[in-house]
Amino acid sequence: MIKNLQDFLAGLVFLGLGTGFVWAASGHALGSARDMGPGYVPLLLGLLLGLLGALILFKALTFEALGQGRVAHWGSGPMARVLAGLLWLAFCSGPAQWPWVGDGLAGWPVPGLVVGVVGLVLAVLSVDAGTSSDHGRLWLWSLGLAAAVCVVWVGLLGLTVPLWPAWPAGR
Repeated sequence: MIKNLQDFLAGLVFLGLGTGFVWAASGHALGSARDMGPGYVPLLLGLLLGLLGALILFKALTFEALGQGRVAHWGSGPMARVLAGLLWLAFCSGPAQWPWVGDGLAGWPVPGLVVGVVGLVLAVLSVDAGTSSDHGRLWLWSLGLAAAVCVVWVGLLGLTVPLWPAWPAGR
């Protein structure tokens, strides 16, 4: 019997995400602790996330919560906007970042990281910025964060993510 619905749902989410990370990492070489492959860290993080989910599920099934642990409000609107912003950012990174898509999006233009981060910021800021002074401050912090992400991804890490909009050759 579920004694805390909030913890039960959170545990299911963590367990599902951990399982997804382990599944995604199983397609990559693991290597060893000395010479880590591309699947090593995602596998460890997936296992830790799954273990955390299992512990939260155990707590939800054994310990009674104050207020019966009901979920008062799902917040589906803000959650949908944040997920849409993240999907937009993933789309803007280009089909080369999505090996499972194959050549299905090869002819599409790539909006670039800057356009993707701006779209993500707009989606998240539309959630609830509070007063107008909070809104301006959020814009500044968000644009600063966007610039920092671009500098780290491309400048420091040397990732091959396009920064600006690019159209495939022949257009």
